[in-house]
Parts: sequence; C-alpha cells; structure tokens
Amino acid sequence: MPANDEARPAVRVLLVDDEPLIRNGFRFILGNDPSIEVIGEAADGTAAIHLVRTWRPDVVLMDVRMIGMGGVDATAAIVAESQSRVLAITSIDSEDQLVRMLVAGASGYLLKDESPERIVEAVHRTAAGETVMSERSTAQLVRKAVESERGLDRLAATERVAALTPRERDIAIGVARGDTNQQIGLVLHVAPATVKSHLEQVFIKLGVRNRVQVGVMLERVGLGPSGI
Repeated sequence: MPANDEARPAVRVLLVDDEPLIRNGFRFILGNDPSIEVIGEAADGTAAIHLVRTWRPDVVLMDVRMIGMGGVDATAAIVAESQSRVLAITSIDSEDQLVRMLVAGASGYLLKDESPERIVEAVHRTAAGETVMSERSTAQLVRKAVESERGLDRLAATERVAALTPRERDIAIGVARGDTNQQIGLVLHVAPATVKSHLEQVFIKLGVRNRVQVGVMLERVGLGPSGI
C-alpha cells in the first residue's frame, strides 16, 4: 500500500493571490501533505495564465479579487486553453462572485477561513475531477446561479437535458444533489468508473465544464436540488 502511494504522482498546484502572506500560508498548509507539490506562485491573473502555460499544474488555487487581472477573467482563460482545474478561494462570501467564477469554469469555490484539512482535501478532490463548494447553503447558491447566469434560457436547457439517456439523466441528477461518483454508483449499482464515463457524456451533451454547472442546468428545468 505505501508503495502505491509513493508511486502516485503528486498533485501539482499553482497558488494565485495578490497577498504574499496569503500565498505563504497556503504554501505551508499544502506543503504538509507529501502528495501535493506547490510548483509556483502568481500575484495576479495575467501571471497565472502565463505560468499555467509553462507549468501545466493540475490545480490552480485562485483568489477571486486581485489587483490587475482578477480571478474571473483568469479562470475563463485557463479553463479555455488548458486541462488545469481552478479552485476558487476567497475571503468574501458573495453569491454574485460565486456565480461569475462558476460560469467562468471554476471547479469549486471555498472561503479562506476553511480549516487547513478542508483546503488540502479540496485540492485533492478538485484534482480528481470533483466539485468542492463552501458548505454555506450550496443549494441556495445554485439557485442564485440559475437566476444570474444569462447564457442559456430554460428552453435550451430543456432540449439539452432531453438529449441525455435515462442512465445519464440519473447520474446528472445525482451530481446536482452533490453526490460523489462513488455515492452515485452505489445508488445505481454501477462502478464509479462507469459513472465517470457516463458523466463525460453528460458534460458534452449539456455543454458544461464541471459538476456545478450540471446542477445549474438541471435547476433550470426543475431537476436541481430545489426541485427534486
């Protein structure tokens, strides 16, 4: 077992925050986990984009509000041109800010007052393709996202959801509830790898980038956390 853990590549993380003390704090927290490697730091979105192109990190721990290019624009650019996943982390609990980051393609959203253990866990889960959110009223935040995000109307969302197979629809509903692949697999009696395979098709058919956006899409057609 230890040999397998040693053989597993470390999660490569880029820290993005305009406060050096904050970056140092995150470097210390993540550095205590031998399976995480902090490969670099950036003080604004422009530098972050450049470093993503150079280093190709697995996870970008992204502050939202920064001097210069902020987290929203940087996230949109990073998601559009790389396979790196963005985990937003901020000191401001703003629904509008959350919506903008999720629409830009962030894979998760945390507050800076989370425990060190929670931050380390969130980095690992983000690298594994899961969505990590602050525990403060996730369902409410998704409903706010539906109200604020203007890129897709209800009719278009209905057409996309209708294109899902019954199994893909069940998996999408599980994702909208916040279930992990393993939890969905237990309910549907299939392996987590099968769930992951179907979920890739769900992303394609719905035209979304992450699990949170699946929840937003299903909320629009009455199948999200508040409608099921």
